Amino acid sequence: MINYFPIPRPSKGSCVAIFFLLSMFFFPLFLFARIQSVGDTIQTKIKSREIRVYNTERLSTAKPVIDGILDDACWKTGTWAGDFVQWIPNEGAKPSFPTFVKILYDDKNLYVAIRAVDREPLKISRKGGRRDEMTGDMAGITFDSYHDHRTGFEFDMTAGRQKIDAILPNSGIGDMNWDAVWYGKVGYQDSAWVEELQIPLSQLRYSNQYEQVWGLHVWRWIDRFQEESDWEKQSSTGPGMLYLFGELRGIKGLMKSRRIELIPYTLGELKTFKKDVANPFANRGHLLKGNIGLDAKIGIGSNFNVDMTVNPDFGQVESDPSVMNLTAFETFYEEKRPFFLEGKSIFNYDIDDLSLFYSRRIGHTPTFQPSLGEKNYIQTPDHTTILSAIKFSGKTAGGLSVGALQSFTANEKATINSPLGDRKVSVEPFTSYAVARVQQDFNQSNTMFGGILTSTNRSINSPDLYFLNKGAFSGGLDLMHFWKEKEYFLEAHVIGSDIHGEKEAIQNLQLSSARYYQRPDAGYLHYDSTLTSLSGHGGKIKIGKGSKGLWKYSTEVGWRSPGLDLNDIGYLQTADLIH
Repeated sequence: MINYFPIPRPSKGSCVAIFFLLSMFFFPLFLFARIQSVGDTIQTKIKSREIRVYNTERLSTAKPVIDGILDDACWKTGTWAGDFVQWIPNEGAKPSFPTFVKILYDDKNLYVAIRAVDREPLKISRKGGRRDEMTGDMAGITFDSYHDHRTGFEFDMTAGRQKIDAILPNSGIGDMNWDAVWYGKVGYQDSAWVEELQIPLSQLRYSNQYEQVWGLHVWRWIDRFQEESDWEKQSSTGPGMLYLFGELRGIKGLMKSRRIELIPYTLGELKTFKKDVANPFANRGHLLKGNIGLDAKIGIGSNFNVDMTVNPDFGQVESDPSVMNLTAFETFYEEKRPFFLEGKSIFNYDIDDLSLFYSRRIGHTPTFQPSLGEKNYIQTPDHTTILSAIKFSGKTAGGLSVGALQSFTANEKATINSPLGDRKVSVEPFTSYAVARVQQDFNQSNTMFGGILTSTNRSINSPDLYFLNKGAFSGGLDLMHFWKEKEYFLEAHVIGSDIHGEKEAIQNLQLSSARYYQRPDAGYLHYDSTLTSLSGHGGKIKIGKGSKGLWKYSTEVGWRSPGLDLNDIGYLQTADLIH
């Protein structure tokens, strides 16, 4: 239930003042977290859980042919690991059938073989499906290559030969929108099915240390039994999947990464539709279009990437599902464009149903829809052109995550035809988007402290676009701390925003469905049609017992002032609340 209370709207202030207040608020919490971390380190040494370790070996023969047949010489070297433990449905029980895994590596790739024994091979579920569709019998491997217990890179195959890859968080619900470049084949034996994988190291992010230590998870799903077994022991009462991963050791002396990918493209498009003789934009019944652009990726060491794009090609991205929205609130769409998926977890700053960075704002459908007179016809762009974008993201061996993004979108114009001729009308201004995100891990990710800054600046020269904000700035600080072997947690966020624009833009913010300043039951709100700026703040503090053990409980307080707005580059449905 949401309870509404009067919250005073802050006076006009700069971002510097906002962040000074945020820092003063967070310093006591951060100091408490650091003191608690020292005690937690001592407890960890005393009560450390048994961690399963797999020691891999460098490839000493020719690399395997990825064909699903484990007859290559390399598979006669190395160590097969087994002794999987059932997780679902009977946690800790012996699996119905054994599973074995072997991992080898060289300077460019990891090579993985998984042998899934099944004494009833005719009952193996080999259902077909699309990429990332989890169906039938499956097996796979996940690497926590940063070894920060926060992000896993997962690579799976189904017995029906379908590939699955995902970014895995501690919740265990992976982000399937991530698509890496890797190779896998499935084969069948008399009493088993096998998968053979080649995973380029360029698809992972890891430290530049001489000897690597990664988190490791290997799993198998037997569909007819609805059974999952794992190489390392997983638990439904644990603090999170990645915290319970085993370790992959033995990777040593990798060459310094010099990843460079250049992907130019040309695009041709043909649209057909019913002829309309009166409409000069539809009188031929078809429309031809062309486009050209370039995507680039440059690896800076093994743990940082620079991604760049000029007029990016999103033509091969999966379409959004059709949605009938009968509410006053905006529909949220998942990001599926490859450029924005790279390093996505580093940029995340979410509090419940709001986000300070919602990448779908960049390249959206033009906002302004001109009204048309009699015998007027319009041709308007389908989306805003992304002129260029550059992104820097990665994580150091010391636990510092850094992400920075800058993007420019075009001044889009629609063509309106009338009896007087054609004219151009701006439907979206030239816009600059910028995001900077940092987060530092301490004490094996038991403490995480970070911040984010965003800005949106529009060059508005047409009165038709005065309803858009000229400048929008937001920022936040966040703290997450665990203690008692991650049994208890403290979570805190504080955010602020500052919006500037013409009177029409600020009027729209006050009257929007996120706040409704005009509603008669809110005597503490005052609709002011003369404002040219609007500021707000919000936050959340939550403390409780997490997922370890059978009992979970927490208490929290959250608030959003009426003037808080994030929707120029973030996502916010509702402001003006305390819960």
